Amino acid sequence: MYLSILFLPLLGSFVSGFMGRKIGVTGAQIITCSSLILASILSTISFYEVGICGSPVYIYLGSWVDSELMSISWEFLFDQLTVYFLALYPMIEIGAVLVLIQLYKIFITKNFIFIVKRLSSLFVISELFSYSKNKSTLTTKIMKYTSLNHHDLLNEKGSIDSKFLEWFVGFTDAEGCFVINRFLKKNKLSISSFAFMFKITLHKDDEKVLRFIKDRLRIGGVRLYIDECIFTITNQKEIAILISIFDKFNLNTSKYLDYLDFKEAFFFYFNRDPNLNPDSIKDTILEFKNKMNNNRIHFERPEKSKIVITKNWLLGFIEGDASFFLRRDNLTPVFSIENTAVQFPVMLKIKEFLEVSLGFDKYSLYKLKNTCTIAITSLKAKTINSKSTVRITIQQINVLNNYLIPFFENEELLTKKAKDFYDFKLICKVIYEGGHRIEKIKALILKLSNTMNNFRLSTYNGEVKHLTQEEFEILLNAEKNPTVIRLLDGRVIDSITKKIIPKLVCCVYVILKEDESFIFANSLSEAANIVGLYPETLSKYLDIIANPLTSKVDQAGKGGFLEIKNHYIKRVRVFSGQLSFRNVAETKK
Repeated sequence: MYLSILFLPLLGSFVSGFMGRKIGVTGAQIITCSSLILASILSTISFYEVGICGSPVYIYLGSWVDSELMSISWEFLFDQLTVYFLALYPMIEIGAVLVLIQLYKIFITKNFIFIVKRLSSLFVISELFSYSKNKSTLTTKIMKYTSLNHHDLLNEKGSIDSKFLEWFVGFTDAEGCFVINRFLKKNKLSISSFAFMFKITLHKDDEKVLRFIKDRLRIGGVRLYIDECIFTITNQKEIAILISIFDKFNLNTSKYLDYLDFKEAFFFYFNRDPNLNPDSIKDTILEFKNKMNNNRIHFERPEKSKIVITKNWLLGFIEGDASFFLRRDNLTPVFSIENTAVQFPVMLKIKEFLEVSLGFDKYSLYKLKNTCTIAITSLKAKTINSKSTVRITIQQINVLNNYLIPFFENEELLTKKAKDFYDFKLICKVIYEGGHRIEKIKALILKLSNTMNNFRLSTYNGEVKHLTQEEFEILLNAEKNPTVIRLLDGRVIDSITKKIIPKLVCCVYVILKEDESFIFANSLSEAANIVGLYPETLSKYLDIIANPLTSKVDQAGKGGFLEIKNHYIKRVRVFSGQLSFRNVAETKK
């Protein structure tokens, strides 16, 4: 009994430590707890016998050294002092605490989790799925445990708001994936079951974003794998909640088609008829699986489904598939969104949304629609295994600085693109004010651009030279000290030499005809052709009228127009950003 007090805890530790995989978690818990409980009981008995009754115990194990007068042996002596320290402190108090901790972990925690799950089930939708035998469509019935369904819960105070859900759907269109996994039997020849999974995979630097999504949706899990961070939803009830979200907020890209197949397969599998042939079930699920994601060859959307672009959806899509960068060869800031070529209809809708929502006046809108200011281009596949892509690009500095950046600057970007956007905003402002025309500022802009995008990743192996605080202050001051002056007619002049900078001129030509109708011209040559003059001649006339000291236009009463050959013409500045978004909304009404 006395030796058991010493060796029982050691035995429990040894078994759970070295044989834990064989006996399992429950087995390890039972052995360790049993060892501690038994040792505590025995130590209490030994304390009574030796400590209270005063009966010391001597245990001889064997001889170690026995040489004439010297004899050393292995022995244990349990006297009153030994038992007091052995039993009262290590075994009774500490052992009891350890036993209680283990019992808490085994029973209390599990019961608490069970109770929480039972309570949470009162507020979660239980989806009952029925597959119609007479039709090839699915019907969904919702069992309500309360008077509210999940969509109502999403809009409750403290719950998920629609803005976040729109952002999440846009982010899913860019980075999400619907997956049907099959599990094989032990013979590796036949399928035993299927599992449904939704996942978003990002670089490990964006782990914070995925955990934010998990916390806001209150479903799914996040794990790290090498340099990736993966958000997954595999639980059946959580998949049902996810489906309810995507039913209310439609996906816009071809992932919508993957979602429809995923949803139909999910309903069919978990509501299958028990009498249905297992092979028929497997064939049906495999049919859905084999036409999803990279295997998809048909991309026609259902007639009733529409591509709807909202600001929050676009923000989520930008966080996934957009890029803010600088072309270093000519110092041109570029905003672009790129995706596979089949997403061309989505890119067209994004372009239309930007044209309507950024707040362009009628002259700027004419310039926009008759130039490649917002350009959509198709790109061939770069490698054999890659796919052709489509890209929407904006690199006009006036549009970037005066419209796109103000449109998004008050929105919160969640991924690492937030830092890219901030640096991009500074670069655009400095270039817009002409700071890049100074060599020192140009060098700082290039240095800043070499810290953006992939240069910012923790896995980037090259050397990254960041701006010092002093250099950063120089850039901030550069945007406050412009080297160019933008005239009201769209021309741009050097602030020192007062000479025109042709590359920065941004205007349209408005021509008033005799019948009081207007004609817009996109270029000087086009306007000169309409009024019947050489471009150089027309430019000289317009330069004179733009000078307030020589202009006699007001005498003509035509509001800034120059009379030439029965036509009235003037330059009008575009992309100035002077029309607020509120004014645009009022204009539309």
